[in-house]
This record gives sequence, C-alpha cells and structure tokens, in this order.
Amino acid sequence: MAKTYNRLEIDVNKKPTDIITAVQADSNSRYLDVSLFNNGVPLDLTGHEVKIFMAKPEESGEIWNDGVITNAKEGRCEFLMTTEALARMGHLQTQISIWKDNTEILSTQVFEIYVTKTLLGNSSVESSNEYGTLVVLFQNLYEAYALMTDMVSSFGKKGAVADARNIVTFWQGVEYLAKYMDTDLKGLLEKAIANSSVQGVLDLIGTSGDSGNTTVMGKENKMLNALSNMIPLYRADDYLEYEYIDTFIILNNSEISSTKSAEKTLGIFQPPEGCVKVVLTANIKGYYGSVYLGGLYGMYNVSASISSSKDLTEYQELTKEIEFADTLPSSVKITFTGGTSGTAYCNNVTIKAYRLKRVVTTELHQANTIKNYGSVASGYYKFKQCPRLDRVFTSTGDNGQTFEVDHIPYVRNVAGNKDFKVFY
Repeated sequence: MAKTYNRLEIDVNKKPTDIITAVQADSNSRYLDVSLFNNGVPLDLTGHEVKIFMAKPEESGEIWNDGVITNAKEGRCEFLMTTEALARMGHLQTQISIWKDNTEILSTQVFEIYVTKTLLGNSSVESSNEYGTLVVLFQNLYEAYALMTDMVSSFGKKGAVADARNIVTFWQGVEYLAKYMDTDLKGLLEKAIANSSVQGVLDLIGTSGDSGNTTVMGKENKMLNALSNMIPLYRADDYLEYEYIDTFIILNNSEISSTKSAEKTLGIFQPPEGCVKVVLTANIKGYYGSVYLGGLYGMYNVSASISSSKDLTEYQELTKEIEFADTLPSSVKITFTGGTSGTAYCNNVTIKAYRLKRVVTTELHQANTIKNYGSVASGYYKFKQCPRLDRVFTSTGDNGQTFEVDHIPYVRNVAGNKDFKVFY
C-alpha cells in the first residue's frame, strides 16, 4: 500500500506553525511523522506512550488513537491518519499527548490539520467518533481480569487445618510457621538436649510419619499440611530475547569500488552499550563484493561479513544477521573488498544493533514439570530464547554460553536454536 508522511517538528512549549494538509477520504495511507522537543531539546520517550486527539470539523466527531514511537531517544513518533480522521473536509483541531503508566504527563499545544476536498464523489465516508485507545484499554483490562481469575484459581483455598488456626492469608501462615520455629520447636529441642537418654531425644524428635503434637516432626508435618493448601504450585516464565536499539548508516548513496581483494575502509561502527547482535545490510554489485566487520574484540578479532555469491550486473540488497558470544567492543572497523578478479561496487551499508533484554511472561507453569512448547528434537525442547540456567535440566550437546542480565545467568546459544529440557 502506498504511504505518505507529513514531517512535523513540535516544541511542547510553542504553538506549531507548520501548515499540514491531507486529502478527504484517503484510506489509511497518510501518516504524521512527528519529532517532539522541549525548548529545542528532543524529548526522550523511552518507557512512554504517545496518543493523538482530534476534533473533527463542524463538531462532526472525535478521534482518539495511539501512536507508534519510532525513535524514543530522538522523541520521534508517528500517527496514522485514519479513514475517520479524513472523513470531513475542513480543519482538524489536533493535540498530541505523552503518557506513562496510563497517566498523561505532557501535551502539545493545539494545532490544525487542513483536510482538502476530494474530487471522487463516491468516496465519502459518514463521519463518526473513533476511540482506538479505549478499545486497547478495554482489551488490557479484560486480559488483566482473566489473569487475576486464573491466579486466584491456581492459588487455591485454605484447608481445614489452616481454618482451625484462623490462618486467612498466605503470609499469616508463614508468620505462624516462623513463630513455631522460634518458640515451640526451640523448646522441644532444648528439652531433648536436656534429656540424658538418647532414646528420649529420638522420641521427642519423632519420625517423618508423625502427625501428633508431641514430637518435632509431628508439629512440622501439621504445619506443612496447612501451608500446602495455600502456597501456589505455579511459576512464571522468564527468558532473554533481542531488543532493537538503533540503526547506524555507514555508507549512504556514495559508491565505493574495490578490485582483486583491495580493502577499502567504509567507516567505524561504534556499537551501543550491550550490543550482542547486528543486522548488516549492504547494496553490492560487480564481482563477488564483500562487506566485513573487523576489529579488536577482547583477545581476538571480530570476523563477520556479508558477501555476494556471484557477479552482479545491478545493485542487490544483501542482509545478514550476526550474533556475537559477548557484547561488542567500542569500535569496529567496516571495510569493503572485491573478489579475486574484476571490480565490485557498494553504495549503501546500514547496521541495526540489538541487545538482550529480560522478558517475564504472565503465563504460569506448574512446578516440577517440563515446559512443553516449541519444536521437539529427540525428547528435548528447542528454545530460540535464552532460558534461565537454573531451570536447564539437561541438553543435547554443550550448554552454549552463559550470559547474565539483571545478575541472573541464562543459557545462550549463538546463531541457532538449542535443545533444552527446562524444569519448573
């Protein structure tokens, strides 16, 4: 679908003066590309949301929708001009707001978008209200309600023993057990130690099958039985996945050529903090051209490349994902070389950088079981993500690298899936 973008720079402390136009009845093809500033400094939108509110011409309805943050550090975001927004000719009164944790924290001053008349008479749309943000909010509330219902069901209800001791909450049960350990258990042990008879000591300690109140084991078994009706036997999952950081332009519409393996330096890539993966894209033509990432990397060199597999008569875009066993160094040299004969050309090179981030799911998994999703290979389960090391029971082959995030070790297999048995 054809798309067009209206570029707009807005300072939240100033009234926008740019003239913005759109055409009536255009269908989901026009976007506002907005950069937000605060007294000339880009607003950092990291961890925030953006929304747009529009009042239609002649009080014909309202629009309230979510936007998409395209570059959080630079304060850049975009908004779709929906069919409803362009239903009526005239001036759209528009305001952009910034939200965090479902609370509005900042708004721009009101500006106008002029919707011009279309010549296609049969393309008119009956104007009505559109509240996309509320639809998303109601969906989130529904999912939260479903999760809470599931958690209450999994937690269970207290049993007869807990009821007899007037234990209502989980933490009351824990405090009851702690009090018992500090008083009753301590007294029984002191009594046992004071008893000169070895058999007397054993009698007071009891056995694992005791259920009465006269031995240590009997009292503990009663407490464990009470708590078993209250402690949830389910655990949430957490793992690592890749998080996009930024795109870096190394070469932009500037042709570089190389002959017979002659190395040409394209630039220096300075990876952002925590970068462990890049997606390298290059336009190459000619005889077997290659773009290389190279440089001092710890005690060894980075050696990764993207190459054409044949003599190309026209420019072809080549893309390659490259994962690294550890975070990249502060500087990596980017070079271009040709094949063993002829001439190779390159005119565009970009690098997308990624780091690892921890994801905690809302899905609960029953304790003492194996997680059962993903493809199966010889009885083991494949994880594209990086599972927690303390949950990996066995694996085929080695365990890959150990990578820590938030001081928690995860098993990470670079450049492919790894077969794991993961216990909960």
